[in-house]
Amino acid sequence: MSAPSHVHTFARAEAAAYRAVTEAAEGRISGRPDLGLHLTDAGSPTPFGNLAHLIEPVTEAQTHDLVDALASFYSGAPGGPFLVFSPGPTADLRPYGFTLVGHPPVMFRPSGHSTVATDLRIVRVEDHRGLDDFERTLAEAYPAPELLPFGSQRRLFNDSVLDTPWHLYVGYEGSTPVATAGAYVDDELVVVEAVSTRPECRGKGHGAAITAAATSALRVSPQTLTCVPAMPIGLQLLPRSTRPAPRRGLAPS
Repeated sequence: MSAPSHVHTFARAEAAAYRAVTEAAEGRISGRPDLGLHLTDAGSPTPFGNLAHLIEPVTEAQTHDLVDALASFYSGAPGGPFLVFSPGPTADLRPYGFTLVGHPPVMFRPSGHSTVATDLRIVRVEDHRGLDDFERTLAEAYPAPELLPFGSQRRLFNDSVLDTPWHLYVGYEGSTPVATAGAYVDDELVVVEAVSTRPECRGKGHGAAITAAATSALRVSPQTLTCVPAMPIGLQLLPRSTRPAPRRGLAPS
């Protein structure tokens, strides 16, 4: 695959990954195939629960339709800010009320088994208790302050997410969960997301170790790639008009 093909494959897999999370949490799903737009909404106070993914380039002429589609969907239910992820440039959406977040890097690498020397005990999540450890640690360590204190808001990860292609991992120091990572296993790509380490436990190689575990989530063909985004490729943020406070949105310039 060429570099642009890698990016397109990642955008498609990332959209599928968060659709699976939202469906498991019984959130709202929609889309506009003509725009390459995938819409998910957990009605969460954190924008990481309310995600729009573009998997195709959007032309200048399609910008009005894109903004209308986003506004129509996210104004249909209460919730916090929503994010728009795009693998390529869009028109300037700031005149429509969006806030540009930036252009974080994304790394592609061949999949395969790798390890990092660490004292971290890494466990794949297989039950409700493990999922509690995963989501609490992610919210507190990443952090997602809108979800704290843990349990005060609607959960983003329902137990049924464990029946999807997601592989979730928790890293423990002794019995204390201190790190997380998740891998969504696609036919062509393993998307690594939700990597976090508690601030007081950083600098010990825990993040590298649990990321390595996630990149080795499944025995896959030599042609399969692992994609490790620092955050999804491009972001912008817009208000949701049904909220008393602005519901804001994110995307690339």
